[in-house]
Amino acid sequence: MKLSGEVAIVTGGGAGIGRAIALGMAQEGADVAVWDVNGPQAEEMASTIRQMGRKSRGIKVDVSNAQEVYSAVQMVVKEFGRIDILVNNAGICQVTPVDQIEEKDWDRMFAVNVKGVFLCSKAVMGFMMKQKSGKIINLGSLAGKVGGIATGAHYAATKAAVLCFTKSLAKFLGPHGIRVNALAPGVIETDMTRMITGGDWRNFLATIPLGRIGDVKEVAKVAVFLASDDSSYLTGETIDINGGQFMD
Repeated sequence: MKLSGEVAIVTGGGAGIGRAIALGMAQEGADVAVWDVNGPQAEEMASTIRQMGRKSRGIKVDVSNAQEVYSAVQMVVKEFGRIDILVNNAGICQVTPVDQIEEKDWDRMFAVNVKGVFLCSKAVMGFMMKQKSGKIINLGSLAGKVGGIATGAHYAATKAAVLCFTKSLAKFLGPHGIRVNALAPGVIETDMTRMITGGDWRNFLATIPLGRIGDVKEVAKVAVFLASDDSSYLTGETIDINGGQFMD
């Protein structure tokens, strides 16, 4: 198992891509702390992981709240003894034309999608620096590279910020043995994308060379790769997972 003996935190791990990543890491031997703003959903996921023979705990966390993040990190360290992997997956999305975005929605989007990544990363990096090892994986988006296609401009802007923050954090933490990378999924079938499209993928399929929508397990496999020694010389990078919809 590629992650045997390691401890992972997956934010937004109760559903969608986060759930798939939490499962994928547990399948590779990691113990997993599942964070989600939906407490029962987090604990349900943790229960599933425990049934796989791994240690797990579901914790209700609003990643935009510094005190909740700090307290949750302390719980993880107390219960699991260490933190090896942080997956900053928690995020929100809106489909709103630019001229209709309200200030409160702009602020909330950045609070969760950007400040949340900053707060969680800052809260764990001290423990990782003491260990002289660790992996941080940030969830960006295709929208962060090309702008909002089916999402709001404020969502796209947050994901662009995450991708740039990933590089800055990688430069800062690299000398301490900590690797920081990002994933930029394209159109992946989740509750969020079904909400955006109404389940009608036809307009997207015409733009994807592989001719299909992505599965959450395909994102999870790349996250496991970034968390494992298979990517030991990779940091500051963003891996596109979009079926060829965008290539750079």
